[in-house]
Amino acid sequence: MSFVVIVETLRRHFAHLGYVAALLVLIVIVVMMTAIGAPSQAPYEMIGLFTLIAGCQLIGPEFSKGTLQLILSKPVGRSAYLVSRVAGVLLAIWVAMFVVFASDIIGRLIAGTTITWRTALSAMLVAALKTLLVCCLLAFFGSFSRSYANVAIYIVVQILSSMIFGLLTMMKSAVSGEMGKIGALLRAHPGVMEGFAAARRNVFPDGPLIPFDRNWILMMLCNASVALLLACVIFSRREVPYGAD
Repeated sequence: MSFVVIVETLRRHFAHLGYVAALLVLIVIVVMMTAIGAPSQAPYEMIGLFTLIAGCQLIGPEFSKGTLQLILSKPVGRSAYLVSRVAGVLLAIWVAMFVVFASDIIGRLIAGTTITWRTALSAMLVAALKTLLVCCLLAFFGSFSRSYANVAIYIVVQILSSMIFGLLTMMKSAVSGEMGKIGALLRAHPGVMEGFAAARRNVFPDGPLIPFDRNWILMMLCNASVALLLACVIFSRREVPYGAD
């Protein structure tokens, strides 16, 4: 990785008025939520939107604006640059996540509510790992698309996967007509539904039922590693003629 790229990525975020304003809004919202007794997991739901905003320009502008040639004129390889960019964005989001954690604790102290440290820490860990996977997926989608298109691809895939899974579930319960035939096929081959559900859980996982679930943590780390590896492979081979796509 390149320390210079990581620092520059962090500087872009911390010097951006929108990032600072979002942090301030997060603090106010989290303190208000904890004051009314919201669960520890609730404030981290906002981090998902924060991640999409921060990750939408992971590597897209390097192609759409033609700045990749200038970047690669420095002593840093494409893969090192990509991994460093992901690391910088992750650190910027994790700073916001720590602010959420601290605000949650302070809000509970002010409200005089009980602090369950294990639950609070596990909620932050789950959110951090989800952020890691989302950033790696955005880097993967961004490695073959233009700026902001990676977020669109991510959202479309997420929506389509939910729709397809719901449609398959409905077809599986059908007993008549053409849908009944498909339902009979799905009932005869349950591996189809199980395989699709497993793939969906790997790309868009829910939080673990048990805090600090080792298998869930390993799944998240492995999936993020695969997505980042694929992103590096595509990113290292993509050409940018005349400074743009």
